[in-house]
Amino acid sequence: MFKKLLILTLLMLGLQMAQAQIVTECPQNIGFESGTFANWDSFIGEISGTGERFPNAVRPPRVSLNFTGPIPGHHTLIRRSDRRDDYGNFSLNAPNGSEYVVQLGNDLTGRGVDRISYTISVPLNVESYSIIFSYAVVFQNPGHEEDEQPKFTARVFNPLSDRPTDCGSFEFVAQGGLPGFKVSNRDSRVLYKSWAPVLVNLSSYRGQTIRLEFTANDCSRGGHFGYAYIDFNENCSIPVTGNITCPETSSITLKSLPGFFGYRWFDEATQTDLGTSDSLIISPVPPIGTKIGIEMVPYPGLGCTQTLYTVIQGMEMNILDPLPRCLAVDLTDIALKVGNSSDLSYTYWRNKQATVPLLYPNMVSESGVYYVKGISSSGCEMILATRVTIIEVPAINFIRTLTANYPETVDLTTAYTPLPELSYSYWMDRAATVPLRTPDRIYKGGTYFIKTISNGACTNISPARVEIQVPEIAIPNAFTPNGDQVNDELTVLINSEIQVREFKIFNRWGEVVYTTPDINNYWTGFKESTQVPTGVYYWVFEGIRNSKRYSRSGYITLIR
Repeated sequence: MFKKLLILTLLMLGLQMAQAQIVTECPQNIGFESGTFANWDSFIGEISGTGERFPNAVRPPRVSLNFTGPIPGHHTLIRRSDRRDDYGNFSLNAPNGSEYVVQLGNDLTGRGVDRISYTISVPLNVESYSIIFSYAVVFQNPGHEEDEQPKFTARVFNPLSDRPTDCGSFEFVAQGGLPGFKVSNRDSRVLYKSWAPVLVNLSSYRGQTIRLEFTANDCSRGGHFGYAYIDFNENCSIPVTGNITCPETSSITLKSLPGFFGYRWFDEATQTDLGTSDSLIISPVPPIGTKIGIEMVPYPGLGCTQTLYTVIQGMEMNILDPLPRCLAVDLTDIALKVGNSSDLSYTYWRNKQATVPLLYPNMVSESGVYYVKGISSSGCEMILATRVTIIEVPAINFIRTLTANYPETVDLTTAYTPLPELSYSYWMDRAATVPLRTPDRIYKGGTYFIKTISNGACTNISPARVEIQVPEIAIPNAFTPNGDQVNDELTVLINSEIQVREFKIFNRWGEVVYTTPDINNYWTGFKESTQVPTGVYYWVFEGIRNSKRYSRSGYITLIR
């Protein structure tokens, strides 16, 4: 699956001969690759009605917006499918093959305004930097004054000065004669423009903060709609592919961004023209180090002419061994592919011959040697090995049985042989969220858990089944509910053959201060929400044993 929506693209203008093209990391989720609007700001609002018009001036409509977060129907992620736009009938799939596009606005009326924005920091230590996005626009053309029409606005600007970047902003206002727009077959009042790309060079803004802002609004009279689709690439390398060659290659095909008004390929050294489409086939292959340029001409008013360069070079591929991990390793991590040619695609295999696929290369959970196959856009291939190390923390091996006869207890801390490189802790639950306060003297049967942690923070949680044999019923003579977490509860242990019906506690005047059918719901010294005083209390247990009524009673001293 190709990666998606808005991309920051490193334009390696003036690459040196034989220098590898480096893949630049994109800002997180700038292309909605998480399937969410994380790191994006979303707004909705409205546009005011047109003010009073004068002979030579007019008070224009004003846009008011509120930060809301993403709202479906206003800021809508559309996943790849066979859907098409209702008015233009063009595909809603991302033109670069990515998983999501964004629909900004809708076909409802009412002076609505919808906006999304993303703030980025342009890296300082790169030679050149650009963003590439694609857009499609649909709106009604009611024939109002220009400032009253539906519109779509794209801005790339410095938020401190509020000044747009060079060639980075444009605005479409619904009216006839717009470049690249067509009339809808469904509704003749609707104009639409299917997907078109825009490349904005940010090389002169290195080290600065830049904001991307996209706004769609209805007409200011409230009766006509406007909306747009936006798709951001995430390939942050030079947007010219196919420059990698290998010995058996007789020709190469260079490809650039589709959708521009015009193209001119040329040899940088001789300035010889080579082609005028978005791709170029060169045969025979030029020598390594040959520098090829392409001039990309946008549609009028939609950015500036860009000249990009690529260098013919041999395939460069390296695969690092991933760092040891506890549970799983991600072999698809771009950090493992330092210095590789920028246009490589990768597949993952269990054997050197690349015949047995690795089904989940992003979650490799077994140690061993695996193989990565790189394929350049020109068809060159290379297979390299990488070693995965999964750190395994051993489960607890108990050296004695975990049983005792009441009132004896079980000591979990000495029931196994500890390893010096591991640390141990004791818990009531498998998730290790409720600590076991007295692991060295467990008096109640049940399943407890020992968490083992290695020096590298890898963990293992082992269950420990404790069995305490109780003759009939066991209740201590005293308990101390004073909040020191020692003997704070009146524990009641019963033989597994006995079924509980009711457990009651009375004070010296015969009043019931506590009752429960759950013998594990221990008394903590309260009558409802009121703390009872120190003293002697009388308890009564009712149950069934061997289909016969079973009852016991006795005294308990509460000490605070």
